[in-house]
Amino acid sequence: MKQIYIFGDSILKGVTYSEEAGRHKLLPGRFAALSDMGYTVKNCSIMGATVEEGIAQLQKRLAEPAEQTTVLLEYGGNDCDYRWADISADPEAHHLPKTPLDAFTRRYGELVSCAREKGASVYICNLVPLDAEKYMHWISRGLSYDRILGWLGDSSMLYRWHEFYSRTTEKLAEALSCPLIDLRMPFLMSHRYRDLLSADGIHPTAEGHRLIEETVAKALG
Repeated sequence: MKQIYIFGDSILKGVTYSEEAGRHKLLPGRFAALSDMGYTVKNCSIMGATVEEGIAQLQKRLAEPAEQTTVLLEYGGNDCDYRWADISADPEAHHLPKTPLDAFTRRYGELVSCAREKGASVYICNLVPLDAEKYMHWISRGLSYDRILGWLGDSSMLYRWHEFYSRTTEKLAEALSCPLIDLRMPFLMSHRYRDLLSADGIHPTAEGHRLIEETVAKALG
């Protein structure tokens, strides 16, 4: 039986932000289109996960051997993120992202190798883009907006840095001969871009999640 294991963060988990409820919530019925295509879908994505946690999850969840198994990988959004409270407290200090680029690249390669060693075929997803203005307000809640902004230089640096990690996943897909699922392009091409992202600036709305699922189903169809 064909099966798909999805390893990623809150984006592929199906998390959105509800302004009405004032909290994040999980959308039901994720990737039903893949089930309709004859796949058994096992979504192992975890909110807040980095590539390091992805390796641990894959080793735990993916049975060996894994014939007729496809693995979808989607990491980078949390890896490129910073500890904003630390930056707000001391913007003059040296700050590193949660997973620096060299470690991110190395560990992502190890993640792909691990899946292949278990007999799975591997697809890599690039990153759904964020809304820098919304995200800037989100990360500075209860912190110093001005200090964080001063450290960034301008709020669009949030978008550029996130895109840098997304481009890194694209280069990894090419270097490792993994098919790329381009989640980013349909968002960028939309004339309703801001409607596809929640008030926190980084989690898709229900409409945005539908677009992700359509893109994944089309890539695997």
